[in-house]
Amino acid sequence: MSTAPDVEELPLLRCQRPVVGRLDPLLRDLQSRAPVLKVRTRTGDQAWLVTRYAELRQLLVEGRMENAHPDPANRARYLDSPVFDYNLLGTDFDEARAQHREFRAALTPLFAARRMAVLRDGVRDRVHRLLDGLLAKGPDADLHNDFSLPLSHGVLCDLHGVPDEQTFISMLTGMDDPAKVGEVFAYLAEAVVWRQANPGPDVITELSEAGVPVEQIAGLIATISFPFLVTPGVQSVGTALFAAHPEQRDLLAREPGLIDSAVDEVLRMGQVEESVMPRYAAEDITIGGVTIGYGDLVLCDHYSANYDELVFPDSERFDITRAPNPHLAFSHGISHCIGAPLAKIQLAEVFSALVTRMPGLALTVPVEEIPMSMDPDAVKLGGGIAALPVTW
Repeated sequence: MSTAPDVEELPLLRCQRPVVGRLDPLLRDLQSRAPVLKVRTRTGDQAWLVTRYAELRQLLVEGRMENAHPDPANRARYLDSPVFDYNLLGTDFDEARAQHREFRAALTPLFAARRMAVLRDGVRDRVHRLLDGLLAKGPDADLHNDFSLPLSHGVLCDLHGVPDEQTFISMLTGMDDPAKVGEVFAYLAEAVVWRQANPGPDVITELSEAGVPVEQIAGLIATISFPFLVTPGVQSVGTALFAAHPEQRDLLAREPGLIDSAVDEVLRMGQVEESVMPRYAAEDITIGGVTIGYGDLVLCDHYSANYDELVFPDSERFDITRAPNPHLAFSHGISHCIGAPLAKIQLAEVFSALVTRMPGLALTVPVEEIPMSMDPDAVKLGGGIAALPVTW
């Protein structure tokens, strides 16, 4: 495994306040230096940061990284978090790769077009019920805490079929506390047993009917859920982008057929800080003029890649007609997010409704002053937005 004698001199990630619609200046600077370079994580470890689109996509296509490590206790870490510890698939890269494929094979059918069509009606209903409540209260609201979060959490619980939305979400978002991990799995096992006695059109029911054991279902539900914690942050960023760019808001209202293109542009710009899941090199990898050593921590930053000027000219311009738009918001290859169809449905329903039901949507603070979650020790899988004050 490669080492660096001067870790303290490496650039430190997550050290600047994020701004919606802009690539972090540090990441822009690092991207301009090299497509792949060493950085220091918030745990003080060194890692290879990949910020350029071409190199990131190449790594994802080749599949020479996995979420495993031959020496887990001494591996470099991106964040000191039980969420990432739980997702580690062991010490053997080949076994981890096989486990990853089995996981995808079991879950991909659950996001088939038939199920998504059923869920769309429920998503649309949740969107409009939440907007009904907001519109009844008056022309000022926090569309992150009062819209993005409850909508996303409700959609996730509908997908799974868990009976107690508040308990599940509270536990899930509290998993940065190691003491909470066991509680989450105990609750999910109970939820699976309850759902087996009360079947419905949901993931728990389908896995149960396929004969998957209770404990395995609980683990799969937890694993599916972590990526969905990103969705409310992306929705809020997209809402802020439309509010800050009334010409794009009005264009979508006039031309609703642009909704798919609009969702893609929101997804491209939907993060406000580095967006990575840590992986480890399963072999020495030569790319971007450097050699990543076996076992080294690799951070494929989809956020930076989606602002790569070599692929997305004028990348900080919000343009719902941008084409082509080959963003990597859902990653790529075997790492492509299996929940992407549901996330796109939710965003399409949200923005179609917002531009018609809140046609004057506008921020009540400058975009640079949108409140952000800046706790340096927090694990914010959902992104950095803390509140989204708007009027209409």
